[in-house]
Amino acid sequence: MTNKKKKVIKIILFSLGAMAFTAIASYVLWWYGFFLPRWIQWEKREGTLGEVSVTLKGRKVTVRDPAQGGKTVWETQGDWFVQDLIIKDVDRDGQDEMILLTWKHGSYGDHMPFWVEKNDKELKQHIFIYKFDEKKDSKIRAIWMSSQITYDITSISSGKGSFLNVTDRTGNTRVWTWQDFGLKLVR
Repeated sequence: MTNKKKKVIKIILFSLGAMAFTAIASYVLWWYGFFLPRWIQWEKREGTLGEVSVTLKGRKVTVRDPAQGGKTVWETQGDWFVQDLIIKDVDRDGQDEMILLTWKHGSYGDHMPFWVEKNDKELKQHIFIYKFDEKKDSKIRAIWMSSQITYDITSISSGKGSFLNVTDRTGNTRVWTWQDFGLKLVR
């Protein structure tokens, strides 16, 4: 094999390696939220839920138990990006819940409706609601996890009583309330 052929093969192999590296790096950056919309405002919040402390910082929620020396007992998954957090009694049971405005991959979690064959991989907004549960090891239990939200939410805030205010990118605020099992749009 001539030097010229060896040089061409090296260039081709280098080019293929560079393309593979770029594709993998782009996928990893996308998976970890690097390309999320720039209009998102990432909030920082702190509060308490039952006997544990809750912190939203760096797109992640961490729950620590002071009774265990501040040990982390629950945190959001690494590929979830929490935009906002509210702690309030949204289901009117006398105990506060933790409400997260979350970006995650796919419209559904592990349990999809029977008519859906495959979950998508897009990053979409969801509202997740958790409750403090002393009997659970991690002390945090999911009580409702929405499918994708079909409009862009800029913020969630505490409404009057148990209502939840959800503001979209146009400044329109929709009011949601807990009914039976999950949030329902009121107006």
